Amino acid sequence: MTFSRILLCVDGEPHTETAVHLALDLARAPGASLDALYVVDPYLKKFTDEIYAANRDECRAHLDRSLAAEGAVALDQLLARAAVADIVAGRLLEYGPPEEVIPRLVIAGGYDLVVLGGKRFSGRYDRWTSRDLPARLDGKFAVPVLLARV
Repeated sequence: MTFSRILLCVDGEPHTETAVHLALDLARAPGASLDALYVVDPYLKKFTDEIYAANRDECRAHLDRSLAAEGAVALDQLLARAAVADIVAGRLLEYGPPEEVIPRLVIAGGYDLVVLGGKRFSGRYDRWTSRDLPARLDGKFAVPVLLARV
């Protein structure tokens, strides 16, 4: 089976490495295209509500800049790897809750496969304390999802 439009969700974390390998392999198929997506998740900003200092807004702006810079690095690394493999890949940096952004982009971009990584959990506590994006995305796509959980 081949796919023509592949969306790879990256986060710069080690557990995503297998998903990157799989997406690059799939993107080698004739006629396939690959876009890499990093979503700057506003979840961490909720903790800045507890900062009552006068510079709370600067703290939030710094957090946004830091997360966007982290995303840019992850995307640049993926694009460099794709270039070495002679694969042209697109670069998408978006803001918002990933469980909302990714499904919206899948529809808008006409993707026919979503590839993402996920962590394995050693127990219920790990799963309970994780934000487990694959679980939050479950059932939100009308296209196949390739989950590399390592």
